[in-house]
Amino acid sequence: MVSLGAAMVALDGTVISVANPALSAELDASLTDLQWVTNGYLLAIATTLVIFGKAADRFSRKGFWLTGVVAFTAASVLVGLAPSVELVIVWRVAQGLAGALIMPAGVGLLRGAFAGAALSRALAVWSTSTAGAAAAGPVIAGLLVESYGWEAVFFINAPIGVIAIGLGLHHLPRTPKRQADGRLDVLGAVLLAAAMMSLVWAVLEIEKAGSAGTVLLFFALAATLTVVFSLREGRAKEPVLDLRIFRNRTVPAAALLVVLAFFTLYGTLFFVTLYLQRVRGADAVGAGVQVLPLTVALGVASALVGRLNARFGPRPALLAGTAAIALSALGLSQLETGTGYAGLWPWLVGMGAGVGLVSVASTEALVGNVDQRLSSVAGGLQQTASQLGGVLGTAVLSTVVSSSVQSRLPRELAATGVHGGVAEAVAADADKVAQGIAPVPPGANGALTSRITDASHEAFLAGMSSALLVAMGAALAGLVAALFVRPGVTVSRDEVVVMH
Repeated sequence: MVSLGAAMVALDGTVISVANPALSAELDASLTDLQWVTNGYLLAIATTLVIFGKAADRFSRKGFWLTGVVAFTAASVLVGLAPSVELVIVWRVAQGLAGALIMPAGVGLLRGAFAGAALSRALAVWSTSTAGAAAAGPVIAGLLVESYGWEAVFFINAPIGVIAIGLGLHHLPRTPKRQADGRLDVLGAVLLAAAMMSLVWAVLEIEKAGSAGTVLLFFALAATLTVVFSLREGRAKEPVLDLRIFRNRTVPAAALLVVLAFFTLYGTLFFVTLYLQRVRGADAVGAGVQVLPLTVALGVASALVGRLNARFGPRPALLAGTAAIALSALGLSQLETGTGYAGLWPWLVGMGAGVGLVSVASTEALVGNVDQRLSSVAGGLQQTASQLGGVLGTAVLSTVVSSSVQSRLPRELAATGVHGGVAEAVAADADKVAQGIAPVPPGANGALTSRITDASHEAFLAGMSSALLVAMGAALAGLVAALFVRPGVTVSRDEVVVMH
């Protein structure tokens, strides 16, 4: 039953990429809106995961888990009922906060209820459920969107949540409160959340062509809040993030690798699904099926990499994973309007396998290189890094696509013979072109429609290519970071599954 909650959280991390085009069309969402539909969810999880985990350990894991499932179910229904994209974003943030209640409390419940071989089996079910939900997400989303609309992607959580709540009330044991000195570091959590939000906002201001002063202000605010957060954590009795773990060079290197891997993963999913539906003309089901190789490869690699790590340590898997991510991003950057599926799926497999290798190997490196008493902190750092990477991936790569489209679209329109007022009208809708949409003016004849569509798609593909080359550069930076990772003490497979 605990796995049902985790499955809902994992499912809503991947279904949104397939639902985005339909949501955008119905609610007239901009590219920035779509970013926040994804990023609001991820950022809410990233900024509250650790503090909620600490609070659940201290007060009541069962209570936190049930509260999280109830809130997640309610927020999911409210997303589906939202009449505007602004309310969709608000309730997506609420979903993320609820997800941050569910995940750490669920792991704590399993650790409290099982031991030894039974714990291994329970954690295997947990891990398989989350990986399976994430892998199935695009296909499920495609079926639901095609049959019932984008709202159904969120309504599906209602029956799952009701079942999970019923089972939880009857079968979850009460968890004793953990006695601890000091208070929860709420101020530290607020500072961390504010620093992350300022960083993401700075990136989004670039995409919106905000003034240089505004952009620099948000970057400076993010840097200042990070420094203040560090000072606070050095003095707090029970810090949100114990900075002692960074004394080992492996910890920051491994955390950076997680950020870079999920930076590429979420950015790729965001734009490849737009490409499949808007440029290639796939319906929602077709798009979901076509991105399935990525999520399946991620799950398979995650399940198998433990043996490689046990024999050779984490560095080979990290090097192989980051190389696969970089190569796959390069391959995907070459997509064209006429590219067949044979030119797509191998790169999706490589991307998924690479992220799976990096995710698990980095967790082993993190947990194995810190004091055993801080293993939960290391695991929380890994989860936070993955969510932050996803936020930055969609924000930064969207900024690259938007900027490229703005500069490339007028040239593409001129090259296809679209001039004058029509070209100006289409160029004014560059935000839609950055989503793969061809903004054809009403009343345009067939020949003009074709030329505008060709120009729009070429501009979008040029932007997506630039973004994926940036992602490739991030992965190559990960190759350097992997060289700083060293094997730690022997880590049980139980701990690795928990953190992943």
